[in-house]
Amino acid sequence: MKKRWVAAVLAGMITGAVLLSGCGGGSSAADSAGQEAAGADQQAGQEAENTGAAGTEAASETASESVSAQVPAEEMETLKVGMLGQDMKTACVIMAKELGLFEEEGVDVQFEKVSNLAEGITAVSEGKLDVLPYGAIPTLSFASQGADVCVFGGTISEGSECVTLPENADLYKEAEDFRGKKIGCFRMETGHMVMKGYLREHGLEPDVDVQYVYLDSQASIAEAVKKGEVDLGFVNSGFGYVAEGNGLKVAFHAGDFVEGFPCCRQSTSGKTLAEKKDALVKFEIAALRAYEIYLNDHAKTIEVLSAYSGQDAAYTEAVMYGTDTYRNAMIVSLNPNKKKVLDFYETMKLNGDIDANTPVDMADHVDTTVYETALQTLADREADNTLWQDLMQEAKETN
Repeated sequence: MKKRWVAAVLAGMITGAVLLSGCGGGSSAADSAGQEAAGADQQAGQEAENTGAAGTEAASETASESVSAQVPAEEMETLKVGMLGQDMKTACVIMAKELGLFEEEGVDVQFEKVSNLAEGITAVSEGKLDVLPYGAIPTLSFASQGADVCVFGGTISEGSECVTLPENADLYKEAEDFRGKKIGCFRMETGHMVMKGYLREHGLEPDVDVQYVYLDSQASIAEAVKKGEVDLGFVNSGFGYVAEGNGLKVAFHAGDFVEGFPCCRQSTSGKTLAEKKDALVKFEIAALRAYEIYLNDHAKTIEVLSAYSGQDAAYTEAVMYGTDTYRNAMIVSLNPNKKKVLDFYETMKLNGDIDANTPVDMADHVDTTVYETALQTLADREADNTLWQDLMQEAKETN
């Protein structure tokens, strides 16, 4: 009964939202708009795709040389992973699948399409899915009600940008600059939640000093900004790129004010964590290997994600890496970042997004051992690879 109630609440939060990213949900009109906005720049994107192409083969070899042979199919454990259309926010999971890294690590990852985050996290809590690599809001909401869900890894941090009219793009430097403003947002988006908390901490009370206007989609937010119905609007990473091609300007990122907040997280159930931990570790190892490719081989990353998502290279480059004229908002990171997850949980309680009096300690719903074990495995394999050592140090500081 409790699970059904939570699902109903989340479904209400999701209704009408254009679901661009893991923070906001499934496949989106924004992705289609992104194709149109980026189409004129396709030649530039192709040039970006070719940049560093000489290193592609070497990077791929580096990623796979430490794995001696693929595990026979009959020996692989299966993980069912919920995916939202062709969204590329789960870049490392997509690349690990498309490049065969999961199979090399000995885990059979099967993508299962979900329509929205409420459906996805419900399926995780009921054991119908093993992993949902999207969204922090659904997992924390379910956990607050005592559901059997937990965070075990990261996908994206930050990833929220704010659009406004070009003449107003330089107005927002500190909290007081938001006083008296109307802010467009949609409920299943983390950026406006953390900014609401930030502004409240700096003395600006919601609906008193700042008005939050909830709209049904990112496109509606952009339109409201253009018409002057709101002063600014929070959208997910990538939509700002589209909006800038349609007369608006990205004024700032939510991460400029609240650094490192969690956007998409990798979630599972406590039951799956107990019964399939070895498979989850292999899943994370493969995703980390894909992360290394993301860092070192832009051309390969753009190629794989463009093919998967159907976007052109210019759009993919902008969203994943940024360009000379567009600063991308999201930070690709597989670190569960327990400290930031717990901070966001408290923000949600203070905002009224979840019950402020919930007895649930979110610390009991964050596992860091899968990520830590995966990193240690890679560090043992590749003793000379400083990336794994750096990530292990980061994990110690943030978990």
